[in-house]
Amino acid sequence: MEVTVTGTPLREREADRSGAAIVSVVVPTRNRSRLACARAKWALAQPAVREVIFVVDGSSDDTAAQLRSLADRDSRLHLIVNERSVGPPKAKNAGIRATTSEWVLVIDDDDVPSDDLIAELLGVAREAGADIVGVPWFNLGDAETVEDLIARAPRTPGGPELDRPGLFPQTAWAPCVWMPANALFRRSVFDVVTYDESYTGNYYREETDLYVSAARAGHRTFVTDRGYTYIRTRQGGGIDRQSKLRYEYSVLRNNWHFLRKHGVWLRERGLIRRPLHEQASLAARRLQPLVRAAGRRLTRWARR
Repeated sequence: MEVTVTGTPLREREADRSGAAIVSVVVPTRNRSRLACARAKWALAQPAVREVIFVVDGSSDDTAAQLRSLADRDSRLHLIVNERSVGPPKAKNAGIRATTSEWVLVIDDDDVPSDDLIAELLGVAREAGADIVGVPWFNLGDAETVEDLIARAPRTPGGPELDRPGLFPQTAWAPCVWMPANALFRRSVFDVVTYDESYTGNYYREETDLYVSAARAGHRTFVTDRGYTYIRTRQGGGIDRQSKLRYEYSVLRNNWHFLRKHGVWLRERGLIRRPLHEQASLAARRLQPLVRAAGRRLTRWARR
């Protein structure tokens, strides 16, 4: 069940600053009240933002109540509340369907954007004639600063690669289908493609699937070096925690769904090797730590 909540305007001028508000921001969230409110306040402070749509996906904490409080003070904030979790693809699709702007920014609640991210993405979209513009994504260690990480981040001709999201393109922008979660979309893209709701479990590859589907449909998909997003630590909420073995099973199952759907197209363009080779390579990388851990447990058991 979905329930839409709309806030009451605090001041009329906040609804549309200088007529330049052309972006809808969509944020799925689950049991991350503090992060959700921080992301809502950030989005509402951006001059180009016309509306902010949060999809509260089966939360058991006070996320919906806290966001309603913000919505009461700014009519641009809207909520879609799912009584039960439906997962990120369905939650994002629901939020996108509710948008009314020319452009849509989809961003995770726990990812931190660089300064002026929306303005930079809009600028690149206009200069490059892009339908989708994304940025690299970084996972910071506890002792790292984002400034140091960005300064030493590698640059490659095409920017992010499959399973390597923290790469900048060597130019201001470059064609790319391997971007991570957060990106700006021309709203019309979603008239043709949507997030594939058949991804389940940990939803591995559901974001990459969308970029590849958009590119296959003829949309111009770019990454830029004019911004980034990052996360420091995963803070509860989000996808239900699973056992390590179940998590890795979800990775392999979803990756195979992705390869069956797009593998031939990607291989023809030199973006991957053969789908079976890609699946076997991923399985080896993902399962090796589990095999080593099992070996250590067996060794300790044998020494008793």
